[in-house]
Amino acid sequence: MRLARLGFVPVLGFLPLLGFGCSDPAPPTPRGAFSVNFADPGADCNVTGHSEVLGEVTAASRTRVLADGEEDATVDCTVSGSGSFNVKARIRNNATATEMRVDIDSISPAATQEMPATGSISFSSVETAGKPFVSDVADPCQFWFEPESEQGVDAGKIWVVFECPTVRNDRYICELRRGALAFDSCGT
Repeated sequence: MRLARLGFVPVLGFLPLLGFGCSDPAPPTPRGAFSVNFADPGADCNVTGHSEVLGEVTAASRTRVLADGEEDATVDCTVSGSGSFNVKARIRNNATATEMRVDIDSISPAATQEMPATGSISFSSVETAGKPFVSDVADPCQFWFEPESEQGVDAGKIWVVFECPTVRNDRYICELRRGALAFDSCGT
């Protein structure tokens, strides 16, 4: 019995080429910014009212959003969904230990001040002695988009205004008045 001779092409020489062009591109570097007005609404707050910013963002403008690692900032964020979005974000100034953590289970692009999304914020700064003030579950933070603005939410990004009527640290009760935050290049 005679076996048919098969042509042999050396494959090993081509194996290194198989991986070229097939790898996923590196994910974008997350970016973020916030502005917040920490308020002392009365006798139950042990921290003087003050404003904090990291980057440059307001309700009207998003001028400077810091990339993770830029100006000693740490930025980590996820904005996932479609129609309704889940937001988990953290931004920290490592030099001053100022930090904001944001958690919004569901926010629609149609969120308004009259019909806001709710969520939580944890905020700490030099003025809070690095101790985080966390929004109250019974009185959550409110997040919305200003009408006729460029604010919004989509997969991987959000620019929104917020208020937290009650933030707590132990027995101390303070408030976060009208602030803004922006994150982009986030995971989805």
